[in-house]
Amino acid sequence: MENQDENDILDFWWNRDLSNITEAEYLSMVLGPKYLSFKLMIPLTIIYIMIFITGVFGNVITCIVIVRNSFMQTATNYYLFSLAISDLTLLILGLPNELGVFWQQYPWSLGTMLCKTRAYVSEMSSYVSVLTIVAFSVQRYLAICHPLHVYSISSLERSTRIIVAVWLIAMVAAIPFAIYTKVNFVEYPPESGNYSADSAICGMLLPDMPKFPLYELSCIVFFLIPMFIIFVLYTRMGLQIKSRTKKALGPIENAFVHGAHRQSRKSIVRMLSVVIMFFLCWAPFHTQRLVYIYAQESDYYPDLNEWLYILSGCLYYFSTTVNPILYTLMSCKYRKAFKQAVCCRTRRHINALSKKIFYFTSSQQNIKDRNKNNINTSGFSQKTYLSQKKDSSSIFLFERKHLLAHQQPSNESTSSKRSEVSITTNNM
Repeated sequence: MENQDENDILDFWWNRDLSNITEAEYLSMVLGPKYLSFKLMIPLTIIYIMIFITGVFGNVITCIVIVRNSFMQTATNYYLFSLAISDLTLLILGLPNELGVFWQQYPWSLGTMLCKTRAYVSEMSSYVSVLTIVAFSVQRYLAICHPLHVYSISSLERSTRIIVAVWLIAMVAAIPFAIYTKVNFVEYPPESGNYSADSAICGMLLPDMPKFPLYELSCIVFFLIPMFIIFVLYTRMGLQIKSRTKKALGPIENAFVHGAHRQSRKSIVRMLSVVIMFFLCWAPFHTQRLVYIYAQESDYYPDLNEWLYILSGCLYYFSTTVNPILYTLMSCKYRKAFKQAVCCRTRRHINALSKKIFYFTSSQQNIKDRNKNNINTSGFSQKTYLSQKKDSSSIFLFERKHLLAHQQPSNESTSSKRSEVSITTNNM
């Protein structure tokens, strides 16, 4: 009886409080704040813009490198191409909307169809990324640990079929999110039958969750199982590389040995980074979903959910940026093709500019040479004109100079004879 009276009193004060608050205050109490604080919005906006630019750039370059270079069109790179497409889809169709929600949590103004499409595309793209990473890891495991069998199962046709299967599985698995995600409204005043238009929010609220454990299945099938597979595969690959290095080197100790050990350690560190980044990027995302389901009644839920939502969103989209680094830049061939793709336009611009400079300097040099030839030709014509002039004075001067030139040797011989005579006389 006392409990019933206490509940009646609480209901009384609750109804009294509701009658004295505005619609905006009531929506803030039910849905949370409409806007995040500027201390959070400004850094988040900068981070999301950086993720968007670097992610789009890295994945577009990955696609260009694989499409343009025939030597890059291998079974392994087909998986990387599929991964880049799924990451681009998630970045372009998901990240801008997520950033818009940070600036205004509600009301949702894009309609029910876009609400469902957003949920479906984001979920499908994330599933494609995870399954593609698993398929790529299996391909790499076979190449390292079972090289004799990899040729029989790593054909382009087989890889294409696996990629198509990955996309189909992701499309089917994401359908429940499109079905159960909708635009939700809050009733205001409570129990009045009227719904506030300013309360429209796109999402899958707890009362509308399906009877089967959707979030739990998503966590198990698309995070825990892939995480376990990737961990086992890369652990075995690391051990295989380490054992092969020891067997190949034996007791020899020289510079080549140290270089091989160093290369082996680099490969193991890269593989370990793949496992760690996969866990860091996807664990907060699934943790936030499970907290939303099982911890709503706890006192720490509002603060925990807010920080998990922000952290999981950043890492969720950061995975699209780090994927090109982890799975493509690890290849030496890809790095060379990547540099060619990035520097291609710059080199073409430099070559075109150098050609223009060459043509300009060549034309200037031709003009200078032409002017010099004109000057020499004019001087030669003047001399020719003077030599061909038929006046008597010029003929007289020419003949006189010619005569003096013939007389000069005889004079020199006479003077030499005189000097010889004088010397003989003195000696006597």
